Amino acid sequence: MQILSLSSVCSNGKHNAFTGVGELDGKFHLAFRQAQNHSAPGGRQVRLTSSDGENWAFSATTSFPSPLDLPAGTTMDFRDNSFLKCGDELRIYSFVHAPLVDDNYLRPTASTLQVLRVGQEWSDPKEILSGAILWKPIFWQGGFWCAGYRQLPGQGCVVELYRSEDGWDWSRGAVIAAGNETCLVPMPGDILRAYIRTQGARHYLEIWESAFPYESWTKNAVIQKIIQAPHCQEVGGRLFLFAREVAGADAVGRPIQSSATRSKVWEAIGTDLHEVLELPSLGDCAYFGTALAPDGNILASYYSQHQREADAAPETRGGNDKPADVFVARLKP
Repeated sequence: MQILSLSSVCSNGKHNAFTGVGELDGKFHLAFRQAQNHSAPGGRQVRLTSSDGENWAFSATTSFPSPLDLPAGTTMDFRDNSFLKCGDELRIYSFVHAPLVDDNYLRPTASTLQVLRVGQEWSDPKEILSGAILWKPIFWQGGFWCAGYRQLPGQGCVVELYRSEDGWDWSRGAVIAAGNETCLVPMPGDILRAYIRTQGARHYLEIWESAFPYESWTKNAVIQKIIQAPHCQEVGGRLFLFAREVAGADAVGRPIQSSATRSKVWEAIGTDLHEVLELPSLGDCAYFGTALAPDGNILASYYSQHQREADAAPETRGGNDKPADVFVARLKP
């Protein structure tokens, strides 16, 4: 894989992150969260547009009101932007949650949806699922599928299969595994594969699969790397995984976000991952979105702190409170 071009599209001293990019009717759309830092409440969505994927113009900012039966004036954090093209409309699946009180607080969370139709404007975000985060829904076999995750009291996060006929009303299916951010990919033979960011042991990426009716899941592989925020894109029969790789863990096995963290791309061959590209990045970074350009190349959005002050040593935790910038790369598969 080769970088054909790379541009910084937002560098304003704020923490710009959790990106997504999509295409509709010949125009590209980019969305990301903007806040004071990685975990600050009140994050808002910023949207940009481009006719060529190279030059971007501001479109709008969107905040999310308090929809979760919380006290009036509660500042919600509106984050993560996953684009999904469905015929003559483009969708953004995001999520919103309340401020974090402490590690034992199960903060209210909801998944949201916005829609852009040809010739119209973006709709306001609507809550479509309470209590769970839909991570990168896909359209497959005439319906919508997603590996969503939610936090259970005393059990941490669990990844479950979600299904919808229209992408608005979702039903919960089988438990897949313990973890959170999970990329769901259809495989030959009506197999569903899940690339799961785990939270236990060494935090390695796990690959789980299930055959129809997707009620029983099997762990097929463990990738011995700390890979976070997985995002998949198929091009010409090849499957690529875009994600953040964390170089190491502390004494109790927790990933260390540091200057050694990178935004990378791997090609999935069987249940192996072969690294094909490292993008300019360090610190708090990644959270990719991708869209296919008319010439067959990939337009990839992500964020990074490599143009900012970062931790001097890989063993130093930190960086989430520092500014981060958004980038768009044009990649040749």
